[in-house]
Amino acid sequence: MDKKQTIRAFVAACIGMAFFGVTMVALGAVLPSLTAKLSLTATQMATLASILTGGILIGSLVFGPVCDHYGHKGIFLASCLAVLVGLFGLSVVDGFAMLVPCYLLIGVGGGVLNGQTNTLASDLYGGDGGKLSLLGAFYGVGAVFITFLVYVTDQRVPIEIIIRILSAVALLCIIYCATVRFPEPKQAQSFPLRQAVGMLGQPVLLVMSCVLLLESSVETITNNLSTTYFTQNGLQNVVVLLTVMMVALTLARFVLSWLSGRMSQSSILYTFFAVLFVGFVIASVARSLPVALLAMSLIGVGTAATYPVVLGALGGRFKELSGTAFGIAITIALAGSTLLNALVGGLLLHVYPYVMMCCVVLMVLLFTVGKRLLSQDKKD
Repeated sequence: MDKKQTIRAFVAACIGMAFFGVTMVALGAVLPSLTAKLSLTATQMATLASILTGGILIGSLVFGPVCDHYGHKGIFLASCLAVLVGLFGLSVVDGFAMLVPCYLLIGVGGGVLNGQTNTLASDLYGGDGGKLSLLGAFYGVGAVFITFLVYVTDQRVPIEIIIRILSAVALLCIIYCATVRFPEPKQAQSFPLRQAVGMLGQPVLLVMSCVLLLESSVETITNNLSTTYFTQNGLQNVVVLLTVMMVALTLARFVLSWLSGRMSQSSILYTFFAVLFVGFVIASVARSLPVALLAMSLIGVGTAATYPVVLGALGGRFKELSGTAFGIAITIALAGSTLLNALVGGLLLHVYPYVMMCCVVLMVLLFTVGKRLLSQDKKD
């Protein structure tokens, strides 16, 4: 592929990642209006959350071998269409039963796009952490866009109209992506199943996957507990804190794409781990909204580097089966963090910042081990 084609394919990947950002906040941004419209019960809302999460896990599990064997374009367009159909369906539903397939489509499509776009960027640029950081910024663009859109139009424009406008924009993006040339499949002749299964026993892949598992756990638990934690400490108007965290993460990834040409990936990640740790230290003593805003800004910045740097390292190590490697890593991360949050998330409320600090220290140790394993692999 020439430079122009590569850039166009990367733009398509950024669009797909923005779709995933929309996917991840679709439940929280849209569900309150749907709940009021359809009189959903607490059990039904919890079911939809589980369906969305399950769909994302399914998509994360299946995309890798498909990308490696059949290439990117087919599964990319199919996933974008799945998100589009699911979103549009939310604007025409008249009951809970219709919501279930909509959220499943959004989840599966988003799960595929999360892993597939990272794999595409890695294949285009050889595991360049800077390009993966820039790609990751568009996750925040999609998430912030739909949140902001719902916020500014709240009670002024029906949610159905908002969703249809969003669906129309998504359709235009898909039409553009359909004109883009994607890289050829890496394993077009036959998929090396034995080699792929053998990757499950690769220490470097498992260690780096655990880094991502902890990162996902930190993000999930912070999203779930931070506002309640600060409210119990006497703060008011804490809803804005999660938006600040997401905006900080998005801006940090744009900065990361610039830093990647000036610092080593390991130095970048250790620096951002330090920022994340300081963010939770400040959160543990925050007793005013400005201090809490500072803490959540630092936490947002601190979480920005882990996925791009770790996936970049794995993409460089497993070039011939990058999709499969990313699929294994992302599935372990998402499944593990979901299980961990379900088992102990609610128990951590009073000590949540301190547990998060321990997670950051453990991430540092695991990444250091993973980096050494990568160095040994290169020597061998």
